Amino acid sequence: MQYKIMDVGACNIMVKLNLENVKEIHIEPTSLCNAECPQCARNMRGKGLNPNIKLGSLDLIFFQKSFNEENIKNINKIFFCGNVGDPCATPDLLKIFIYLKSIKKDIVLGINTNGSLKTKEWFKELGNILQGPLDYVVFSIDGLEDTNNIYRRNTNWQKIIENAESYISTGASAHWDMLVFQHNKHQIEQAQSLAKKIGFSWFRSKITDRWDIYDPTELLKPAEVYLKPNYHTLDIVCEKDRDCSIFIDYTGRVWPCCHMAEAYLNEVGRSKHKDLLSYNPDDLLTEYAIKLKTNPFYVCQRSCGIDTGKRSQWRLEKQLN
Repeated sequence: MQYKIMDVGACNIMVKLNLENVKEIHIEPTSLCNAECPQCARNMRGKGLNPNIKLGSLDLIFFQKSFNEENIKNINKIFFCGNVGDPCATPDLLKIFIYLKSIKKDIVLGINTNGSLKTKEWFKELGNILQGPLDYVVFSIDGLEDTNNIYRRNTNWQKIIENAESYISTGASAHWDMLVFQHNKHQIEQAQSLAKKIGFSWFRSKITDRWDIYDPTELLKPAEVYLKPNYHTLDIVCEKDRDCSIFIDYTGRVWPCCHMAEAYLNEVGRSKHKDLLSYNPDDLLTEYAIKLKTNPFYVCQRSCGIDTGKRSQWRLEKQLN
């Protein structure tokens, strides 16, 4: 199957908002991925492609037309992750990174990846580009060889480790992020020891909050007893406002954050987000702030609650090297 590299260079980000007020940009450069993680919005509980998703990637032209020395001067960090694709599947990714470094040498660049795509040689090239003191690659490795692919389906653990070792050999910084379930929680200490041995800079473990949408299965169960929070009683610290950030998806559309973008397209649990779906996506760039003061969207309550937000999922964050 041939995948299209989306030429969305005509999408003018500056029309939608002033980048002078933005310090951090989260970009989803592609909807392509090799994995079939069962709680990912890309598929339907681990099977089949979400019908709301088109396959494609942002190309170098998009970045050349959207970002220049002037409008990127106030941006501190651009990281590549997203909701439905693995950044390493982006055909132009290395060229994009080289371009961004060429227009702002000290820009912090980061990626989140399952690590099972590309080759050792490609990851060495990546490491040679990401030589800034705060540049990084997060390898999402959910356990050891016998458990990682229970959630990260269709990934190859041995290839992930080889790619990570190749990247780390350049002196670039790598983080091992482990999503913890009942089936792999006994391996946290072993995984941390292996991460240190290989040369990872950080090891972090976290749990998922997606049990309000996805029911446990025989293979996939929460690592801790899950009690759904009463989101309506929680105070919210908006991630977008806290970080002065925006999110750009694989089509070039600008969103307030990745959480809203995921809720808007995820076919599973759609009934949870009727409040969000009643608005046009472009309206959310201003509407989210109004709603925060009166009646926050469900996704805002879920993702940015002080005690139950995304940051509360972390169980261990340890610097290794």
